[in-house]
Amino acid sequence: MASKKPSVRHPSHSHPLRSHKAQVEEEIICSGCELDLTGAAFKCTKSECDYFLHKSCFELPRETRHKAHPDHPLTLLYSPPYESSTYGCNACGEYGSGFVYNCSICQFDLHVGCVSMPESVEREEHAHPLTLLYCSPYQNGLIFHCNVCEETVPDHLWSYYCKECDFGTHLHSCAEEEEEEPKRGGGGSGRGSESNGGNKGGRGSANSELAAMLEAQREMEKMQIELHLEMQRAKIAKKARKACLKLI
Repeated sequence: MASKKPSVRHPSHSHPLRSHKAQVEEEIICSGCELDLTGAAFKCTKSECDYFLHKSCFELPRETRHKAHPDHPLTLLYSPPYESSTYGCNACGEYGSGFVYNCSICQFDLHVGCVSMPESVEREEHAHPLTLLYCSPYQNGLIFHCNVCEETVPDHLWSYYCKECDFGTHLHSCAEEEEEEPKRGGGGSGRGSESNGGNKGGRGSANSELAAMLEAQREMEKMQIELHLEMQRAKIAKKARKACLKLI
């Protein structure tokens, strides 16, 4: 008779966990990073509890430092510290409800996946490597648009950029999003539910709510951009009127 796999504990969950090799057809979502889970993982030993973690999420350090936020360390929290039970990632702008690297002093939050984004990447459609930037590559109010999806990238969000060609993209691959791949921390269940099918039962509703919140945020950003442009136009018109009055 084969012996059972030894169980382990993780501070994010009240029950013991056991190693598990996740298969694609299982359609599992990691309760930590909220992304699709395949390969080496841990699962709750309770059959009625749908809690899973990537092996890499299980092994995340409790504290880290990042160039994007050099003044303070970031602490790994197993759930958002806010009343809404969600957070907005300061890197990609998307919402999350699972693990988060947080600076409590500045209310600075990063998805656990965004923390480890490489400092440069290569894309098939571009000849040069793209460098990771922690804010817009443009100054003086110029608006940065992703060269792949052509959407506006807000000034405060991270992006990948080639200065030589003035070519840039969102932090996460737009091609993947168009194919409806899961976004970085954009859905999932966060902490595992102890009811039967806890994660899978509420996942669609949670994803819909997060998608609605993200869409509202994008609309707000568009309104802010339009307001900024209108203010700039008003300033230009005012200067033009003053110049005309001087000529009279």
